[in-house]
Amino acid sequence: MKLGLKLLVIGLVMVLLLVPILLLKGLVWERQQRAEEVRTEVAQSSSRAQRLLGPLLLVEIETEKDERRMVLENGTTREITEIKAVREQRLLLPASLALTGDFKTELRGRALFSAVLYHASFKGSAEFDLTTLLGPRQSLRRADLVMGLGDNRGIKQVELRAGGVALPIEPGARLPWLSNGLQAAIEPTALHGKALSIELDLLLTGTEALDFVPVGADTRIALSGDWPHPSFRGDLLPGAPQISAQGFSADWSVSRLASQAQQTIMQCGVEGTSCHGVDAVSFGLRLVDPVDRYLMTDRAMKYALLVLVLVFGAVFFMEVVGKGELHPPHYGLTGLALAMFFLLLLALAEHIGFGLAYLLAALACVALISSYLGGVLDSRRSTLTSALLLSVLYALLYGLLKAEDHALLLGALALFGCLSVFMLATRKVRWSGFALDAR
Repeated sequence: MKLGLKLLVIGLVMVLLLVPILLLKGLVWERQQRAEEVRTEVAQSSSRAQRLLGPLLLVEIETEKDERRMVLENGTTREITEIKAVREQRLLLPASLALTGDFKTELRGRALFSAVLYHASFKGSAEFDLTTLLGPRQSLRRADLVMGLGDNRGIKQVELRAGGVALPIEPGARLPWLSNGLQAAIEPTALHGKALSIELDLLLTGTEALDFVPVGADTRIALSGDWPHPSFRGDLLPGAPQISAQGFSADWSVSRLASQAQQTIMQCGVEGTSCHGVDAVSFGLRLVDPVDRYLMTDRAMKYALLVLVLVFGAVFFMEVVGKGELHPPHYGLTGLALAMFFLLLLALAEHIGFGLAYLLAALACVALISSYLGGVLDSRRSTLTSALLLSVLYALLYGLLKAEDHALLLGALALFGCLSVFMLATRKVRWSGFALDAR
């Protein structure tokens, strides 16, 4: 077979092999969707992601106003003044807020799929400035502490104290734009001083993510947990977080000058039905799995065409410099074995984890392809050469999957190296007749 025609046939074989690879990508997507459904089911049966907002102070103030009107008495019109009481609700944000939290994680799921569930313990304190709460001819009629959460079902235990006195806690945040939360009534007499101190103890369960809204003029949050792969997100990142194999610790220190949280909440007010800006001013973390088997398998399959090109190139190189001859079915079966690698990887990863699954799938394919090519070419040297080349290729692919930040650099250097080796090794080949130059 002429060189040009053979290269064309090899290219056609590669294109045909993309069909099973695309089918495998569809299978990976299907398994990803099933995993996401399980995570959603776990969240629905336990608790969704949590977001802590508060505590806030919701007060009802009565203001006495003079109302003048004209009356007619005994044929004479005169002006009288009546006192009218007007009530309004106001929302007070804490002058300072400190929150310390620690959580433990566990995996829950169904069959092969699981979701991350955390159990967090929080201790917090807040202080409200009351010096400007009441003006002339004003009196306090009602006061409530309100706190927003992501999902009330995650509340396992909660205590609120005002000035050291325990408060009765009820569900509901009394704000239309807070669908989940709690409230605690405070005696109006407790707000006659210049400041109000609040203490909080909270045991909370959630899934996947935990966020905070810095409602205080000065907000300080310290959080630690046993999950070694936190992904910090949101409006503000923690300062110098510590991350290790045993877990992490992170601290946020936020002033009202650095965040729009206070302005956003005051704009939402006490009567607004939605407060979309809260999401933009929150921050926190997601509990991610950096070796998610479906994500890693999907990333590996993005290099499938590159793997085919490199392997077919190596096989073609062995055919050129060797004495044997390979036909299109040989290339096709070799390509199918490469495609089987991804199927083995996905199936094994669901049971034994991605790292070990990758090793076993790679060993199986290296053994199969190298023994097959060695038999076809009737050469033990071809067996050893193809085994070595495939081992290097799978090691390179694994390095690309692990080195996310340096994947482009590593891939570019590897391709340049492969091209250099091929060009130097074939510089004496007569491509017109597959014959080595006698010189």
